[in-house]
Amino acid sequence: MKTRRILFVLNPISGLKRNRKSIEDIIRKQFEKQSTIDYSVKYTGYPGHAVKIAEEAVKQNYDAVIAVGGDGTMNEVASGLVNSNTALGLIPRGSGNGYARSLRIPLNIFKAIETVKYGKIRKVDVGKIDQSYFFGVTGVGFDAFIGAQFQSFGMRGPLPYFYIGVREYFRYYYEAFTLKFNGRELTFRPLLITVANTPQYGMSALIAPGAKVDDGVLEICIIDRISTLKAVTQLHHLFNGTIDKVSAYKRFSASELIIEREHDKGLFHTDGEPKMGPKELKISVLPRALKVIVPAEET
Repeated sequence: MKTRRILFVLNPISGLKRNRKSIEDIIRKQFEKQSTIDYSVKYTGYPGHAVKIAEEAVKQNYDAVIAVGGDGTMNEVASGLVNSNTALGLIPRGSGNGYARSLRIPLNIFKAIETVKYGKIRKVDVGKIDQSYFFGVTGVGFDAFIGAQFQSFGMRGPLPYFYIGVREYFRYYYEAFTLKFNGRELTFRPLLITVANTPQYGMSALIAPGAKVDDGVLEICIIDRISTLKAVTQLHHLFNGTIDKVSAYKRFSASELIIEREHDKGLFHTDGEPKMGPKELKISVLPRALKVIVPAEET
């Protein structure tokens, strides 16, 4: 039987638990008796480092690179693997884990390792916005703004994210955006615009229920400005898969689109990681451009 070469990429500051040595110890104990797997471990040292590690792994013909961290780590590792024969694996250790949840990859570290060992390869779509890739969601508006605040907050997890969201909701400026897709041109001054390749943001928040990761289509989800009372009373729809019941919610499908913003530049995010972008953002989908290791029973 051919020996599989896999590389684990660990982000030492992902999520709520930062004892990186214990995670590495678990990985080594789980793989030390795997005679058909040749593995190694590397740590990220700075933003963007995981992209370079993954690109080098492709050159060295690794069978898979396993992102150990949250959606940010996943995004960097996957970005280095697009259109290659090297598969992405996930051991979710972030606070949201939206991509892993969408692909039904276990959040338990031992079950995730079992998926790495015995899972199957699935080819999935990749999104591209400006010069960046996204694998779950991208977007502009309130969620990108909150992502930037969250990144600099110093604490991770759902509670700090919720606190920042409530705090900033009352002073958020509603920028105008024009969307161009499928021969249409629509202008909104929304709370947010999310372009989704997968159903959820993370933390089980379903922004695009029913979205498929391998259909060559992106879901354009818009939430218009909404009163505080309605936001509070309708928040549960975001978590139970019924966001389409919210009157302020609109959804369209397209394989490519342009978002033109009111200002000359501004924030957008890729899988929750904030970036500064130009006035016009071009978004497209690359059909089945990434290989991912998913549970063997997953269809």
